[in-house]
Amino acid sequence: VFRRLADNWVITEWLRSVPQMILDNESSIQTECENMFLELVLERISRAAAASKRERFSVEAKANLELELESIFPEGVLLLLKEMSDVDVSSSVKKVCRNLGKKGKITAAVALALQNIITTSESLWLSRGLGVEKWVAPAGAWMLLSIISEFLPKAVGWKFLQHHWQLLDKPTDLQSNAYVTPLSNNNNRETDEPDPVCISWAGDRVFLLQTISNVALELPPEAAANLAHDLLSRLEAFDMHPTE
Repeated sequence: VFRRLADNWVITEWLRSVPQMILDNESSIQTECENMFLELVLERISRAAAASKRERFSVEAKANLELELESIFPEGVLLLLKEMSDVDVSSSVKKVCRNLGKKGKITAAVALALQNIITTSESLWLSRGLGVEKWVAPAGAWMLLSIISEFLPKAVGWKFLQHHWQLLDKPTDLQSNAYVTPLSNNNNRETDEPDPVCISWAGDRVFLLQTISNVALELPPEAAANLAHDLLSRLEAFDMHPTE
């Protein structure tokens, strides 16, 4: 059904059932699980590598940023990424990807597609005149990139990583926004609920650091030295906020 219909319900149920087959004791079932995941998930995502703002754009989508972003990429890609980040799905997805990576079956196009998805999302957000401090990458994009970059270190661009390291490494902004709610602007009341943007940024920073670690040996010497110095400075001044 998934091959013919990228329906939200189908994608959700497929991801909550098929990847778990990788835990089966039967090797033939594990292999079938890997092959299906490669065909129906990773190959679909890889087609987003060449997607641009001009593709599949519609007037109706322009009224909603989320719909506009979805219109740019192959159907179902953003939902796949979002569902893969679910705690009940992510562990199985990681195992499937690592098995495929060890076998050399994940292509560079997947890494390029994830970078394109993240970059396009940011560009679209900024094109609306919205502050970058409230932008977050599509759910699951950084998580998947952090997994597959272990096997495709040359497919992840340093300028891309550097830009997002500078963007995501803003602890002061995160702390100041940690308890902002829609009601805060009206009555200055605070709640104990952390800002979802803060949570997403904190998670993405972890995945970004993992990605940088995976590609570290491929970094230009000067860039590697500067990054090492920056990280050391951060560690020496480390002060984790409770929301992280």
